[in-house]
Formats: sequence, C-alpha cells, structure tokens
Amino acid sequence: MAKFVESPGALRSAAHHVLSAVFVTVYGYSVCNFINGLEVSLWAATLVPVLMGQWGLRTVIARRVSAASPDRRPQLAFFGELSVFVIGGSVVGIVNTLFHGFPPGSGLKAMLGFVTIGLFAGLDQGFVRTRLRFEEGGMPPFAGAPRAPFAVRLGLSFGLVMALVLGVVSLLVLRGIEDGAVRDVDGFRRLIVEFAFVFVIILCYVANCAREVEKLLAKAVSEQVVTLGEARDGRVRRRAVIGTHDEIGFVSAEINRLLDELERAHATTTRTNDAIMQALIGLTGARDNETGGHLQRTQHYVGILCEQLALDPQHAAALTPQGIENIVTAAPLHDIGKVAVPDAILRKPGRLTAEEFEVMKTHVAHGLAVMDKVIADVGVTPYLAAARDVIAGHHEQWNGAGYPLGLKGTQIPLAGRVMALADVYDALRSERVYKPAMSHAEARQILIDGAGAQFDPMVVAAFLVAEPRFERIASSCADAEPAAKAA
Repeated sequence: MAKFVESPGALRSAAHHVLSAVFVTVYGYSVCNFINGLEVSLWAATLVPVLMGQWGLRTVIARRVSAASPDRRPQLAFFGELSVFVIGGSVVGIVNTLFHGFPPGSGLKAMLGFVTIGLFAGLDQGFVRTRLRFEEGGMPPFAGAPRAPFAVRLGLSFGLVMALVLGVVSLLVLRGIEDGAVRDVDGFRRLIVEFAFVFVIILCYVANCAREVEKLLAKAVSEQVVTLGEARDGRVRRRAVIGTHDEIGFVSAEINRLLDELERAHATTTRTNDAIMQALIGLTGARDNETGGHLQRTQHYVGILCEQLALDPQHAAALTPQGIENIVTAAPLHDIGKVAVPDAILRKPGRLTAEEFEVMKTHVAHGLAVMDKVIADVGVTPYLAAARDVIAGHHEQWNGAGYPLGLKGTQIPLAGRVMALADVYDALRSERVYKPAMSHAEARQILIDGAGAQFDPMVVAAFLVAEPRFERIASSCADAEPAAKAA
C-alpha cells in the first residue's frame, strides 16, 4: 500500500482510472448498441488490461515528474496523466474496431471518452502538484508581468473541454443520423439519454476542477493574508509562498518585495534609534552615579518580563515580537531626564533629603519633555511611543501613590509598569554607599509584598515565573564596585 501511494496524487489518479472503467461500462451497456452486445467477460478482457497498462505507464511517468524541477511538475503531471488516457482510449478504440467489429465512429467515440476523462484527470494531477509546491517552499520570486496568466490558462482549459465535448456530441449526432435514431421515437429517446449521461459526467468533473481551483486560490490568498497580518503585527520576516507564476503569484511576489523594502527600512530605523539611544544614554551616564551595568541589567529584566507577559492573551496584542523589541530597546532611556537634575543632587554620595528628593523626582518630567520634543519634530513611532511610556510610567505605582501623575492600575502604561519592577529589583540587588545589596530572596519578598500596591500583580506574577533568570543576571552582571565609589 505504501508503494501504491508513494507518488503524489496516486490515489486520486487511481480513482480516475476506476471511474473511467465504470463510466465506459455503464455507458456501453446502457445506451451503446455495440458494447451491450458483448459478453461481460469479453468486455472485461478488453478493458482491464488496458487500464492496468495505463496505470503502469502512469507510475513510470509520475516518477519522472517527481524528479523534475518543482516549477515544471504541475505541467508535466497534467500532460503525463492525459497521455496515458489518450493511449488507453486509442487502444480500446482500435480493439473495438478491429477485433469486435465495431464501426470506426464507435471506436472514435470510446477514444474521445477516455481523452475527456484524461483531460480532467490531468488537471486534477496538476492541482495536486501545485498544492504540493506550496508545502515545498514555493517558487522563486519573479518581477514583471505574470508568466502564466490565470485567465489564459483557464480559457485554454475551457476551450479544450468544449472541443472534446463538441467532438463527442458530434459523434453521437452522426451515429444517430446513420442509425436513423432521430426518426425513431425510441432511438431519439436513447440518444437523449446518451446526451444526458455524457453531460452529467462532464459536469461532475468540471465541478471537481472548480473545487480544486477554489482550494488553490484560498491557499494562495491565505498565504498573502497571513503574511500581511504578521507584518501588521511587527513580524516582517515572513514571506508569502509563491505557488504559481500567474496573477496570484505575482501579487505574492509584490508583497514579498515590499516586505523586503520594509525590512530594510526597519533595519535602518533601528540603527538610527540605537545610535540616538546610545548618545542619550551616554549623556546621562556621564553625569549619573549609576553604572552602565544598571542599564544593561534592567534591559534584560524588562525583556524577560515582556516575554512572560506576552504568553497571556490579555497582553499578547501589545507585546508582539516587535512591541517587545521597542520596549526593551527603549528601557535604558527611563532616566534620561536626569540630565536636567543638578550635579549636587544627582551625584550626592549619600541619601537625599526630602527637598532634594522632590528635585530628583522632576527627572521624569524633564525626560518626557525631551521625548515629546522628539515626537513633535519627527512624529510618533512605535519605538518613540514605547520610550515615552517607559519614561512616564517607571515611577508610577499600582495604587496611585507614585509620580509624576499619580496614575493608578492600568492607567499606567504597560511598559512603565514593567520598567518599574525591573528598576526596583535592580536597585534592591545593587550596592550603594548608603546601603548594602540585598539578596535575591529579600528583594523577591519586597516585590511580592508590593503586588497590588506598588506593582502590577500580573507583572509580579511574571517575575515569579522567571525569577531564576533574574537571579542569574543579577549575579553575572553585578557591578564591580559601588557606583558612588567609582565616581
């Protein structure tokens, strides 16, 4: 059984072979004056060897088709399947004429019947190979006009089917005239039944082809829709599989080309953002006691939290891969406003007084002013929006006790809620001149106690799931010495 179905479309081809035998036999014994005069065993001795020979030839051709290049397989499968039915129909027609004494018109009619079924069987194999091409990775991209327009191929297929139908109908009419059936009521009725039989068979095959065309179009359009949907969500690396070189494939190729340009533009924008970010961070770091290790660690923490939160359907829409990248990249900018804080406060080697702390709190407003100026000049982008959220929300608290606006709950941007926990955890784990570094267990308990008060409970839950990674980062990226001492 495995060898029988090893070739793509083998089962469907076998079905066409069986149906051809059924149709020819039913047709012959129902309405044909010549076939119904043969013994069933004699007719079987004629038909079965022909079909077995067809199948053997078809197996050889299918192997050759599988060895051909993917872009040629559908066409070769079509012509290969059609050819075996043409050969089989010719043999049946010749045997009927030479050995059974049928008139040439009857033999030609049998051959045309096989050819008609072979045409539809060939189209079916072409559809199978084209669908398989989607699964194999598709075809290379192409530019310019479609190489095999769908309308042209559909028109040729329709024209060929109509030519075969007219040929069969013409033979039926000629046979009716020769036999005098058109002048006899019973003969005319038999001729009508013959017409109806042929028409129903062809109609069924046409319906099957239409169904296969619909499936191919649905597959191609689905590729385009999914690709565009991922691009809309920030995942611009996916490309639509090109299954055909017609208008549908041309649209897929154009979508891929535009996505290539978008990815290049995105890469340029990312490099620009990184350069601006590094310059701003360098400006802050030149004046702040906190080390670059703090920025590096908090950036890692933010990434971990975002990845964990993205698993929750509530946050999946906002935390796409591109959305996470924007937040993580913007995280080091959370304290950019400290450039406006006086050195006496910013670099003080000890705890701040209440008055000094009020001045320090203004760094959020200063940071927002910088970011709002950038947005006013160049327009809002997802990256700039993420940077603004990080700056605005990293000192807000879930219960509304934070600053600068005293926002509560989900009024605080998600990026700010994530940054707040990452910032506090790193501060607790880092040594300062006025305090020792806490252990992971101590910091963990403070975050748990702050869930629902200072911190978003869901962000705390994400931390608890990923806390081993936090602990490893805190240990592996620890500061060599307190920042104030280094200053």
